[in-house]
Amino acid sequence: MRLRALSLLTCLTAAAVPGHISGQDAQPAPDFWSSTLEFGFTGASGNTSFSILSAGASLDRVSGDSFEFEISGRIRRGTNEDVVIANDMQITTKFDWLPESDLSPFVYVTASRDVIRNLDARFVAGGGAKWTFWRGEASKVSASLAAIVDHENYRLDAGATGPETLTVERWSSRLKFDHTFSSGAAYQHVTFWQPRISGFSDYVLDVSNSLSTRLLSKLSLVIKHSYIHDEIPPPGALPNDQRLSVVLRVSL
Repeated sequence: MRLRALSLLTCLTAAAVPGHISGQDAQPAPDFWSSTLEFGFTGASGNTSFSILSAGASLDRVSGDSFEFEISGRIRRGTNEDVVIANDMQITTKFDWLPESDLSPFVYVTASRDVIRNLDARFVAGGGAKWTFWRGEASKVSASLAAIVDHENYRLDAGATGPETLTVERWSSRLKFDHTFSSGAAYQHVTFWQPRISGFSDYVLDVSNSLSTRLLSKLSLVIKHSYIHDEIPPPGALPNDQRLSVVLRVSL
């Protein structure tokens, strides 16, 4: 009798343990947060005196293959002999549905500011789909297309002429290539082309390349280069900008 009671108690206990179903352990979908921090500084004093400080952060949540939510931000500030040579910031919020599938819908919102380019504020919101058309053991290539609304507020100096604001609808196409080397270093290339829907002669081209190498388990050195061409730039600004930065990235 005692043996039967012990056997019955064992069966009930096994059935009540979470994750134990019909003798098999349940495999819950991963659901976690991850974050990264970036810091970079360049400076000199003596015959020339300048400093450029850059910082960034991102917070990412992945829920299995269901969705991915990310919010990221960066800021850059630089002076040369008390003259501001860099003053820009950007915040982006993005939501991807089925991020690991070949076709993934997404929506995003970006707010940015660039004093040097006379851009007081820029707000971009839109949605589209990403197509991952090639996956390898160490590489991945994807393309995306979205429809966006682009609203810009300009900084006009005294006596300057031109519009104070501009709101246009654009297509936003992106090509992205990721490759991880056997050493653990990683390379990423991203190209954005954003032409105006009503006329492709007005477009924004943004090309960026980055190379990262791991220094410690959670610390990496990242070299970034970006090229931006705005065919119709803000009043008083030049159409082309290039930026090169070296930052330390901490994965938390």
